Amino acid sequence: MEKKIRIKGEIYLLLSGFFFGLQPFFAKIIYAHGGDAYSLLVLRFLISGAVFAAIYMMLGNSIWLTKDEFISVFILSVPEVIMCILLFLSYSYISSGLASTLHFSYPAAVILLELLIFRKKISKIKLLCLLFCAIGIGVFYQPDGNINILGMVMALASGVGYAIYIIVLTHGKAGKITVLKMSAWLSFLLAIEIAIVMLVSGKFRFQMDATAIGMSVFMAAVISTLALATFQIGAPMCGAQTAALLSTIEPVSSILLGVIFLGEHMSLRIFVGICFILMSIVIQIKEKKE
Repeated sequence: MEKKIRIKGEIYLLLSGFFFGLQPFFAKIIYAHGGDAYSLLVLRFLISGAVFAAIYMMLGNSIWLTKDEFISVFILSVPEVIMCILLFLSYSYISSGLASTLHFSYPAAVILLELLIFRKKISKIKLLCLLFCAIGIGVFYQPDGNINILGMVMALASGVGYAIYIIVLTHGKAGKITVLKMSAWLSFLLAIEIAIVMLVSGKFRFQMDATAIGMSVFMAAVISTLALATFQIGAPMCGAQTAALLSTIEPVSSILLGVIFLGEHMSLRIFVGICFILMSIVIQIKEKKE
């Protein structure tokens, strides 16, 4: 992998983590105005898909996929939708802090899966980065006594689902499809799959007020679209392991936004966690091609 390509990929991944980190900030406002996780996910993916499709067609391209391309994107959508559903279901059993901490085990899952499936070894530098990430994410969690085995398994499984998504994106055929077209179809498929789960489980409802709808549209059309696009571009450039490790910038940006705009408290514990994650990212970026 050429150095310039890797640097570009790292920039895209850091931007993606930053944009993904913005979403909890908007979600809190949306939930306060009648929104819920499932309806927000469906709306988010539908609007993002429409934006990707519109831009791609405005450039004079056909949005239609071949049969093989559709199958590749569908395969990519399955672990992503499983990740979303399991993570949000885990919130019903354990605290969001513990759920997020367990979910962010996905860098370790990526490394383990690549080792088992592709026999890809991990460098000592990446092991150090993984250790720093684990410490940083672990420090964020504050025990509240709400421990439930089923919830913990769901949160961990959501991390594994996201790890599989990253590996399929970086090693599968979907990563070779034009980013705009692939992102459009991926977003539409995710919206449809989540809506089906909502209908089957009886959770389909839409009670957002005008503020929630407006914030949802902005989050989906701008924030989510940028987050997804930059990740889809950066991950194939850098590989699954680097993509997973650099994505841990997401909780850092989310926490900082909460402190700046929502008046949330920055404790010493959180500051230490941020420092460990940032050290991991700096080391990862400086790692030379072996």
